[in-house]
Amino acid sequence: MEKLNRLLLSSFLASLLLSALKLYAGLVTNSLSIISEFLHSSLDSLTTLITLLSVRYSMRPPDETHPYGHRKLDSLGGVLGGFSLIITMMWVVYEAFKRIISPPEIEIGILPISVMLISVAVDVERSRALRRAAKLTGSRAIESDSLHFSSDIFTSITVILSLLFIRAGLKVLDPITGVLISLLFLRSAIKITKESLYDLTDRIDPKIIEEIRDVCLSKPGIISVERVRARRVGNFLFADISIRVGPEHPSDDELAEAIRERLNMDVDLIVERSVESIEDLVRGISKGVSGVLDVHAVSMSKTDGGKRVSLHAVVDPGIEAWRAHEISDELERKVREGIPGVVEAIVHVDPADLPILTHSKDEIEDMIRRKVEEILKGTDYSLESLKVDEPWVVTIRILVPGNSDFRKVHDFTHKVELAVREIIPSANITVHFSTR
Repeated sequence: MEKLNRLLLSSFLASLLLSALKLYAGLVTNSLSIISEFLHSSLDSLTTLITLLSVRYSMRPPDETHPYGHRKLDSLGGVLGGFSLIITMMWVVYEAFKRIISPPEIEIGILPISVMLISVAVDVERSRALRRAAKLTGSRAIESDSLHFSSDIFTSITVILSLLFIRAGLKVLDPITGVLISLLFLRSAIKITKESLYDLTDRIDPKIIEEIRDVCLSKPGIISVERVRARRVGNFLFADISIRVGPEHPSDDELAEAIRERLNMDVDLIVERSVESIEDLVRGISKGVSGVLDVHAVSMSKTDGGKRVSLHAVVDPGIEAWRAHEISDELERKVREGIPGVVEAIVHVDPADLPILTHSKDEIEDMIRRKVEEILKGTDYSLESLKVDEPWVVTIRILVPGNSDFRKVHDFTHKVELAVREIIPSANITVHFSTR
């Protein structure tokens, strides 16, 4: 910041020096080209002073009365600088036409040409330094100041040529040169003024909004972008986005960094998320697959190269096998395409008349208990405990004699597990045994 202040201060002093030299040369020669250059340099001095003040105050951190910071002061400096350049160029055009109609006497010696050569040397260095500073900071005011010094380079060269022609007797070129000087930079002055006014009125280029949207949608875990609002101040962007995301999604810092890299701007990002579970996402996708009545037992796990989604799809029990397979394939494809990061989808098709789809949790637990007790009949084993939790986790403990053959006990617990799975195919079933 201190280095930037020194740069702007040196630019201000350089503008004052050039203004004094051009004023003296203009009064001695009565040349409109040099007088217009004096006005231009005087305007540069004022603009640089405005830039120095606006940049210094715009870099202040946010406070209680300016929670978004003071960066708009920089844009205000750009507007003032642009307007002053436009007004000066319009005056030069007016004065030029007066001189074309009624040409004054002009005396050209070595002094005005020497002054203009000095001006070119100073302006080249100042413009180059300010252009670098404008790119680094994104400052509209510094960009406007750089434009002033850039205009001085070309106008000074044009004035030198004009003075040489005048010495050769072509005096009409003096006011014509003044007009050309004005028109050459009027467009650039209007551009920087317009962009600064856009910053002050929070107008944003629609392309920036689309870039933000594209960055968000390129990130795994972001389903959709519901809203993007942004405003720009110089090279600083304030953005407010609303997104729908899955269970795993990028952080605010990751999104801000991605937007910063895409736009090459500093970014202050506020993110509003609507988080949807994997089951909600899959259920939403399944509504677009004809033949799927519902989904359940949805889970997501990691696999090579991304995520794997497993689920059970409920279909009409009266359909043929080829149709059930077709439904399964279509749902798998749409899950892979519809959920970012998913590279594999596994769909198990269930008939709609399965007990878990038509009975309550308590009824299911009672059905399992009766089934296990039926299997235990005629054995010296007994049911010690049974627990059923949603979404369908079944834990069973069988009590067996301590002298029982381990292989037979193991085979029996497996038999119980298979019997329970007939009732709840998608359940996570664990059958333990303990001895007495």
